[in-house]
Amino acid sequence: MKKNVYDQVQVFYDEAIVWEPIVKQEWVEGFLRQRAWQGINDDKLKDLWYQVKIFILYLTHFNNEDLDEISLSEYSFMIKWLSENVVGFKATLKPVRHFFSVLIDFYTYLLTKNLIASIDEIKQAAQEISGGKVIKLINTQSTINELALFDGDRQGDEFDQVPIGIVIGEAVEGLMLKLGKYFQQPEFTEDFERALYLYTGPFENASEEVEEEFWLGFWDYFLFDYHLLENDLKPLEYFHTTCRERLNADEYQILQSLLGSSFTVFYIKRILSQDLVECINLFTNEVFQLPTPDFDYKTLKKLLFFGHIFSQGLVMINYVTSMEISVNLRKRIMDEVIRQKEIFAIQEPTATLEDFFKRHALVVRHTINILVTLAKVNVTSMNQLERTYPKIEEKRVPNKMVISLLHDLVLEHGLSSYDQRLLERMWYDYCQLTAVNVRKATIWATALFFAYTQINGVNNIIIEELAAKAGISTASIYKKRTELYEVLQLQAFDARYLSEDGFVVSLFVE
Repeated sequence: MKKNVYDQVQVFYDEAIVWEPIVKQEWVEGFLRQRAWQGINDDKLKDLWYQVKIFILYLTHFNNEDLDEISLSEYSFMIKWLSENVVGFKATLKPVRHFFSVLIDFYTYLLTKNLIASIDEIKQAAQEISGGKVIKLINTQSTINELALFDGDRQGDEFDQVPIGIVIGEAVEGLMLKLGKYFQQPEFTEDFERALYLYTGPFENASEEVEEEFWLGFWDYFLFDYHLLENDLKPLEYFHTTCRERLNADEYQILQSLLGSSFTVFYIKRILSQDLVECINLFTNEVFQLPTPDFDYKTLKKLLFFGHIFSQGLVMINYVTSMEISVNLRKRIMDEVIRQKEIFAIQEPTATLEDFFKRHALVVRHTINILVTLAKVNVTSMNQLERTYPKIEEKRVPNKMVISLLHDLVLEHGLSSYDQRLLERMWYDYCQLTAVNVRKATIWATALFFAYTQINGVNNIIIEELAAKAGISTASIYKKRTELYEVLQLQAFDARYLSEDGFVVSLFVE
């Protein structure tokens, strides 16, 4: 059956379930119904909807969240963008006049509903751009700079001079907004709160952090580096797995590019031009180019940057942090992170530096912040690297009931699937080092869980509550926990069983 205009609107908004366009569905439908009551047939209504739809696509692409803030120069930029990104739209007099005519009608409807404050700006734009005998696109350089993600100190008035990186960066920003709204759904509340706790640091007060810069950095960490409690996937990976069928081709392509990005720490070696700088990866010495950031040239070479870039190093994406540091401090940061990677290698002997970044990028973020902002001599303890560990040789199969009970405790107390794996390894190692007679699996599971949380700095687990819940005595838990400590030679923040949360906490402990 042929779809009417309202069906087309419904399909468009159904496909946008992971984001929320600034132009709401009820606004569009109300506008179309008003015109239908005025005698406009369905074909003409579909044309009205098409003009509004490409307008919405532009707004979404560039994260515009307030119709009243669109300037004259941005309307000019909009026409140029539509002509290059929407098939069939040409920056010639007839289609541009028609586009503005529909938008002015739509704005007038919104004004009558008190949804916008004025239509003066769009009327002026329509007149200046398409009111003459030829299209007159206004200088859009200031608008381009405002929309640039990693704003460069660029010169020139021609739109064509804008690097493609700006367009890609803004497309990323649009998808990032949709991702953010998706992960603010109730089922992700526990993950969101945990990620916020980890990102601010265990002794910080997240509620005091209200600036935009904080939230940009947080979402960069959450989407790219955080591991979800239930499945250990990063949010971008989970979104790709569960929502890819609901994305259009452009969104899916951007998401694929984001999945190929990598957390990178780098500095600027030299300025190649007004538009490009040459960068050096601090840990691999890889050389790559990026758009020139908006800093004084004298400051650029003193900055250390960290964030996510495409693997090929062509375009900066999302949010990148910069800090002014000395060359000596840069070297110290590198030494600290290499030491942390060696600690991680005790748990994962074949791990590369890239593997460490994939698991513990937040540790690197905190390490840089601590060394730059806090008067702390040692961030990473040498203790775990200097000690020896019991050698594990496979001899026995661990009791499976204990593993099952551990899983229940992990779920009950909001720990992660990664914690579950480390707990199982801890139980496996213990069983290889000594013969275990498991008479009551509950005691062993509870003792293992308690020991694990202790070595990882978790301070909200109350042994009396564990004992009461399991129907066992605190004495029995303490007894088995002591045996675990002695046989495994456990220590605080033990590298073999160091969790993501534990690694972060260890950085802040004197």
